[in-house]
Amino acid sequence: MNRAAAASCLPAVLLAVSLALPARAEPWACQMTVQCDGQDCFAIDDLYQILPADHAGELFLSSPSGDRPATRLSAPDALPAAYASAGIHAMGELMTITPDLLATVTFHRTDGPTRTTTFFGTCEAF
Repeated sequence: MNRAAAASCLPAVLLAVSLALPARAEPWACQMTVQCDGQDCFAIDDLYQILPADHAGELFLSSPSGDRPATRLSAPDALPAAYASAGIHAMGELMTITPDLLATVTFHRTDGPTRTTTFFGTCEAF
């Protein structure tokens, strides 16, 4: 293949390489639309985000109840993604994002009787 032919293929090669790159990891904006407490579920409209701290490489889970440090449990720059955090009242929090960008957030509460609250929604990278 001569140089001119190789140069003309470069845009197609770059496009193919960019399409093969892993999914972008953070930040995520997830619109949660359903909350379930036990067997009772109802509609909500809450924003949950996974945000990187630019200067330190740390992650934060941001929700209507505040911002907390988070740890990525899954492989970097790939989906599915899983994040863990600890919120107020010593509750454990787990957020998962599937390859089709569905999100689940589960709070494991310890501020009274032990219980679990689950939120469902969709995410987009920003």
